[in-house]
Amino acid sequence: MISTDSNSPTPRIMARLPWSAKHRQRLEQIFTPSEIVYVDRQDHAAIAQALQTCEIALIDGVMDDRYLDAPHLKWVHCDQSGLDGYAPQALADSDLIVTSSKGRSGPVLAEHAVFFMLSLAYRAPALARAQRHRVWGIRDQETLRGLYGKKVCIVGYGATGSSLARQCSTFDMDITAFRRKDIEADVPGVKMFCSARRDQLADALQGADFIVLCASLNNDSYRMVSAREISAMAPGGFLINMARGQLVDEEAMIAALKSGHLAGAGLDVTDPNEPLPPWHRLWSAPNVMITPHFTPQMPDRTARTLDMLEENYGRFQRGEPLLHRFTQEDVFSCAPEMTPFRGRHRLMSAWRRFGRWLS
Repeated sequence: MISTDSNSPTPRIMARLPWSAKHRQRLEQIFTPSEIVYVDRQDHAAIAQALQTCEIALIDGVMDDRYLDAPHLKWVHCDQSGLDGYAPQALADSDLIVTSSKGRSGPVLAEHAVFFMLSLAYRAPALARAQRHRVWGIRDQETLRGLYGKKVCIVGYGATGSSLARQCSTFDMDITAFRRKDIEADVPGVKMFCSARRDQLADALQGADFIVLCASLNNDSYRMVSAREISAMAPGGFLINMARGQLVDEEAMIAALKSGHLAGAGLDVTDPNEPLPPWHRLWSAPNVMITPHFTPQMPDRTARTLDMLEENYGRFQRGEPLLHRFTQEDVFSCAPEMTPFRGRHRLMSAWRRFGRWLS
């Protein structure tokens, strides 16, 4: 339970959110009559000053130590789905409540996964090249098979995984799923495996033609897909990652792509660098489609975040557990320290400008 005093003055709120006037108006209606102090992401002095007095912080992105050390802060909402960017054990041990906008973009993330699945199954890059070269057909096109009747394993069964299961069911796919908690799937016909029952991911993946990663990144899920899990899939299968690059053992994935056990991969995330440097081996790995950690937005994405905030603020005032709260299960301390080389940002910026010019 959250300890709040209903007789205390209304909480002071810091909002580090680049929202439109329309969305700010609704934000103010949700938290009325509380005072909301708006700060810019780059205005560190204003953020530091606001953190000395505010009880609630609403921020774009993830936290850092400043928020954990703030003297009066009780609740931080991070307006994104994943919290692994700042998930130390100290946060789990503290009394600070941290929530996210998890699930707000689930339907379009599922669409993105289906885009990868169809593109890889239909060999869309090869078809696009043939069209550019005015060639009728591609080599071995008679071996292509659609999604109908194929087996897909969805790893992580939150809003994205659930939406994907519904979309895959329209293709009459054989669907298995793997999640942490022992909760039945909300889509008929999905066979659920879970770590709470000590099920193994390799069992859920047995004979799968597709694995789609929708799971959160934490100490337990770090590199959960290794050579063992990939080898459990059907030969010629495809790996789709819509979650975090560090869920996959990259060495094992590239080895499977080179051997042909994996026929291809669709990656919206990479490990450990984003943006992916132009010299990275993933650019030249066999049959890999890469998108730049970008999915078209839900038409009402910010409105969905506001709905979450409204629900959670009511719970906060009543002393009830908040939705999408950071817990011990979300701690992530496995990431190696990154030491980017000097000049990286200048080189990457120049390369992006060159790439846009070419396209």
